[in-house]
Amino acid sequence: MIWPFKRKDTTETGAEYYIRDAAMADAKAIVMFKHRIWRQIFAELKDETFFTTAEATIDEQVDFWQSRIDRGYTVWLAEDLRGRIVGTIHATGKLSDQTAEFLYAHGLEELEDIRFFYLAEETTNTTVGQQLINQAVGDRPAILWAAGDEPLVEEALRQTGFIPMGQPHQPISEPWRGVPRQAMVRK
Repeated sequence: MIWPFKRKDTTETGAEYYIRDAAMADAKAIVMFKHRIWRQIFAELKDETFFTTAEATIDEQVDFWQSRIDRGYTVWLAEDLRGRIVGTIHATGKLSDQTAEFLYAHGLEELEDIRFFYLAEETTNTTVGQQLINQAVGDRPAILWAAGDEPLVEEALRQTGFIPMGQPHQPISEPWRGVPRQAMVRK
């Protein structure tokens, strides 16, 4: 006899989602999830050429993230009970040049740099976003550059103590021209 999977039921713990660190085999799913979310959050800001150009490099992006995960970088995934990614986050203590300059200009030091943080609409009215932040950076000071239309990410950041800092950065070169980025900081 085969028992039907009750995908709307929670687990024995009551969980509807779970968080885990990504394995190398997850790299393609992470990249595909990112591109799906990009089409939502940048829909009003970028044209189809932006998306097709980015998606043409999926294989290179997969290789990049496999090599990072293999070298010990941690990417956190939130998945539903069917194993579908509904959120992902990656943070590092190594700062990008833009972030380092911003922190210096604002007299801030030793923040975790959240390099990416994406949430699917399925996470609305859940604490998945807050849980991903807690998993990636705990209660340590951190920064994330919010871009595009990401109300779920912005709400999760506010719920965990992040506030906008400084003026939005307006990239002047492609591919990011027209996509303002706002620093969100938790001291």
